Amino acid sequence: MKGSEGKKPNIHGIIGLGILILAEIMMFRGVEPFVSWFYCFAWWSYILICDSLIYRIQGNSLLMNRTKEFFLLMPWSVAVWLFFELVNLSLKNWYYINIPREIAVRWIGYMVAYSTVLLGVFETTELLENSGLYRGFSVPAIPESQKWYMPFWMVGGAFLILPIVLPKYCFPLIWGSFIFLLEPVNHRFGVKSLMRDWERGDPRKFLLLLTAGLICGLLWEFWNFWARSRWVYTVPFFDELKGFEMPFLGFLGFSPFAVECYAIYNFISLFRHGRGWERDQYALNLGKGTKPVPIALSVVAMAIFYPFVFHSIDTKTIDSYVARVSDLSLIEPQFRGKLVEMGLHTVDELSRRIEEPQGRKELAKKLGISDDRISDWARWSQLIGLKGLGIRNFLLLREAGVDDVQTLAQQKPRELYTQLVRANNDYGITSQPIDMAKVKIWIRAARKKEGLP
Repeated sequence: MKGSEGKKPNIHGIIGLGILILAEIMMFRGVEPFVSWFYCFAWWSYILICDSLIYRIQGNSLLMNRTKEFFLLMPWSVAVWLFFELVNLSLKNWYYINIPREIAVRWIGYMVAYSTVLLGVFETTELLENSGLYRGFSVPAIPESQKWYMPFWMVGGAFLILPIVLPKYCFPLIWGSFIFLLEPVNHRFGVKSLMRDWERGDPRKFLLLLTAGLICGLLWEFWNFWARSRWVYTVPFFDELKGFEMPFLGFLGFSPFAVECYAIYNFISLFRHGRGWERDQYALNLGKGTKPVPIALSVVAMAIFYPFVFHSIDTKTIDSYVARVSDLSLIEPQFRGKLVEMGLHTVDELSRRIEEPQGRKELAKKLGISDDRISDWARWSQLIGLKGLGIRNFLLLREAGVDDVQTLAQQKPRELYTQLVRANNDYGITSQPIDMAKVKIWIRAARKKEGLP
């Protein structure tokens, strides 16, 4: 075992693989908590698998040997991603669907999901590095990197400001802004820096990060696609052709995002005497602890920042919650109660039960109502579950004359958008502004379900 620093039991990769397989099976069978939390199960399993492989190759890994750093990456990962969630309030490039209604469960879910971002990128990078990828690759050295400081800061500032000022046209620039803003700082003060690598003609770390970002991006989108609680993109101009939920051109953003994560965390190491997540960084200045003031400021900042952005996500970015039968007012209260007693708590569970004619007849008999009434429930349930549309949007569509998938598939986006705005002005169903991009997504999903072009 190369570079072994004391052999430890290495079973966490097997545990991770087992959890991943179990989560996949249970998710497709509709078993909780794997349905609602599938994304988290998948990513934490992947992190355990990567870490175990790294430990097997080099005898040293984040979880096994740099354990404090492994757990420190988690809150910083949440903080880093929440910045982009904050920017998305202006960009409006994605929204969330089928999110749990309970605020405690929802906020814990944010923490668990977002804490995987840096770990996923860095574990993937280290695994690729240990595989030997790009080893020996070199480029001509770039001397006098200090000359690049000011151009980098100017570009970084523009990349940060323009997406907020002109989100429709400049939204991709945010996925690279901190590379230009922080790399000169990291280089100047002597912490890990990609600029320093390029001075030596060594682009390997940069290439590894680009590759790791693309791999993580593919996995983010793959696992998100199958999850019930997930995000949907509303990226301008590129919303027609998609890989999973991501427009194909959007995959180009994951690589610079990984480099950006690396630059941000190296910047954080400035306040920790250069210590970081990489093996050589972790051993730096072991006798010097981080000063109490930066620690206290970080804790206070996170304690304020987390709830602020969590609340912003709740009010601005969530488009639908898990649709519960008890919230569907179109079903009479006595039948809602009976359905819940029968174990049909969510509209999704109701939809599966009455998807086939035989299921409708059985339920109609048990409840003592007509088959036609159950057919109405089936139509509504199908529409509510379409692309995580949810009860609130369903009620809005119903006021605009659309109460089933077939009718939605026949709509023209601009006309339906106008009708929805008018209906919401009349009835005040939602406090969020009607979004044309979401209307297009709903119609496209309905047409796909109906087999229409």
